[in-house]
Amino acid sequence: LPQLSEEQGQSGNYGLMDQIKAMEWIKENIANFGGDPENITVGGQSGGTTKAMAMTASPKMDVEVDKLILESGLKYNMEFQTQESAEEKGTAYLGDLGLDEATTLEDLRNMDAEKLIDSTSSNYPGSMNLDGLYVTYESIQDSINDGVFDEISVLSGTNMGEGSYPKVSTADDFYAQYKEALGDLYDKYDFENLVKVDDNTAAMVSRQLGTYGLGTNVSRSLMVNRLYGKTMSERTDGKAVNYTYLFSHATPESMSDLGTDRGWANQWAWHTGEMWYAFNSLREGVPAVRQWTDWDYELAEKMNQYWSNFIKTGDPNGDGLAYWPEADENMGYIQLGNGISTHDEELTDLEKLMMDYTTNYFNFPVAD
Repeated sequence: LPQLSEEQGQSGNYGLMDQIKAMEWIKENIANFGGDPENITVGGQSGGTTKAMAMTASPKMDVEVDKLILESGLKYNMEFQTQESAEEKGTAYLGDLGLDEATTLEDLRNMDAEKLIDSTSSNYPGSMNLDGLYVTYESIQDSINDGVFDEISVLSGTNMGEGSYPKVSTADDFYAQYKEALGDLYDKYDFENLVKVDDNTAAMVSRQLGTYGLGTNVSRSLMVNRLYGKTMSERTDGKAVNYTYLFSHATPESMSDLGTDRGWANQWAWHTGEMWYAFNSLREGVPAVRQWTDWDYELAEKMNQYWSNFIKTGDPNGDGLAYWPEADENMGYIQLGNGISTHDEELTDLEKLMMDYTTNYFNFPVAD
C-alpha cells in the first residue's frame, strides 16, 4: 500500500521477510536438533518454488543455501511485479473490501483481520514485488543469469498433465494450433509426420506434449527443467549438478470419482499429487477415497529415499534405487509413474523440437 510505503520506505514482501527470518533461525539453531547448518536445502511446490528461489536470491538473506527442491515450479522466466503496480493492486483491493482507498494505517490495524481477507478478489495480494530491498531482480531468470544459482544444485520437475496445451477436439484442429504455435519449427521438423494423431487421440497427445516440452506454463514443462540443467552444467563446467523428474503416477480413484473433475481421466497426475510420495506420508484409509496399492507404498518409499539422499548429499542416487542421471549436456531425467524409468539417451527428433521451442520461447541462452 502507498500508506505503508510512506511509513516504511517500501511495502510488500512481508511473507518473504518471515521466511528469511525463519532461515536465520534454522542456521543458528539446527545443530541443536542434529542438523548441519552448512548443508541447507530449501524446497517448495508450485508457488513455494517462487518463494524458495526469491529467498535464495534476496540480498537480505545471509544464509547460504546448498540445494533447492522445486516441485512443479522452476519459474525460469517469471517476472516480479513492480512496486508501483503492487501498490496499485493493494489500493484496488481496499476498494474491493468496500473501504476507502486512503484508509489510514491506524484504522486498518484496528480492524479484525477477517474483514481484510477476501481471496475471491481479483486484487487479492499474494505476490512478491520488486521493492529494491528484498527483491532486487526483475525476474528469476535475471538472478540465474547473474550467477546466484551457480553453486546450488537443483532437483526439479513436473507432473504429467500439468503443462499448458492447446485444447483441441480433432486432428485438423491439433495441427492448425501447433502450426501457429511452432512457427518455422513446424516445417523444419515436419511436425505432421513427426507427431501422428487422429480425432480420437488429438486431445490426449496435445496434453502430453504440453507437459513434455511444448507447453508455455513456465513451472510445468519437463523440457524447461531439462534445459535448465543443461544450461547450468555448461555455464558452470559441471559445478551446478541438477536432477529432473517427471511424475506420471495417477493416484487411485474411488468409484465416486468416476466421471467427475476428481477422476483420473481429468486429473492425470494432478498438481500436488507427488507430495504424498515425496514425503512418504501414505496411510491406509487416509483419505478414505484413496485405496492405496502396494505400488503406491513402494513408489512413496523410493521417492522419499531419492529426495532424502539429495538433501543429504546432493545426489538422489543410492542402494536399491534405479539410477537417476544428471540433467547435464544429455538432459537426463527420471520418470516416476507406474514404474520407474531413466532417460539419458540421445535426443529424438521430437525432443530436439521441444528443446528448440523451449529455448526460443523462454529465451534460454544458446551455447557457443
